[in-house]
Amino acid sequence: MIEGLLPATVDRILSGFLEEDLPEGDLTSRLFFGTPQSNRRVEAALMAEESGVLAGTFLVTRIYALLGGAVEVSWSIAEGGNFNAGQTLAHLRGPIHELLAGERLALNLAKHLSAVATLTRRYVETVARHRPPGLRPLRVTETRKTLPGLRLFQKHAVRVGGGHSHRSSLSSGILIKDNHLVGTGGVGAALALARRDAPHPYRIEVEADTPDQAREAVAGGADIVLLDNMSAAMMASLVPELREMGREVLLEASGGLTLEKVRDLAAIDLDVLSVGALTHSPGDISLRLDFLS
Repeated sequence: MIEGLLPATVDRILSGFLEEDLPEGDLTSRLFFGTPQSNRRVEAALMAEESGVLAGTFLVTRIYALLGGAVEVSWSIAEGGNFNAGQTLAHLRGPIHELLAGERLALNLAKHLSAVATLTRRYVETVARHRPPGLRPLRVTETRKTLPGLRLFQKHAVRVGGGHSHRSSLSSGILIKDNHLVGTGGVGAALALARRDAPHPYRIEVEADTPDQAREAVAGGADIVLLDNMSAAMMASLVPELREMGREVLLEASGGLTLEKVRDLAAIDLDVLSVGALTHSPGDISLRLDFLS
């Protein structure tokens, strides 16, 4: 089970993926293994070709359940567990036709989500190593730069890697960005409109491209100020000033946050680092499915 997601939601997404890949079934495998006599039971192992953090185990299991439940999946590594190159992650047993039908989707999801979790873990560990004692906790989050159809699963993988979730959609938070500022007349005017009409439970965040915009956002009562594409040196001098202006404001940094830059930002009194690369450029983890019998 994926925390926060209904099983029906997961099944709906996976069913769409299966329909895309198998609109009329697996033609090739059906030619060879389409009869009870030829559709023999086989065993396969999901193998790691490099080290990483495992994510997507529940999805792999559900894929085979949706294909009829004839394939049994037994995991050797738990969700969120570390694995090494050459390690067996899972054993799969069942009819060869059904096992092949889900092979590509299962591998694609496990590889991609494990890559997201692995990259997230690197960011979280980098922050932990370079965060001076006494500073407030510093969260690593993703952004909405996700692949269509995969957002909920990618955000899950970020949490598996030790990160946190940013807003999940345009409906789940108020983030005033540069285009909103142009359309409303600036930070002050945008904040006044947001405070007047925003639903009660929502915090209001302002994206600031310059120190002056950040100061205006804090002075105007923003709950969160996102310091976008600013250098570490600029934030190091600006953040103490913003803390003096509004001690309760949450300060977030975003924009090109490489692991190298995060090392420097960890020493600054920020609250959140939002990293688009966690989901839009995680690379890939090399996994393979070996048939054993």
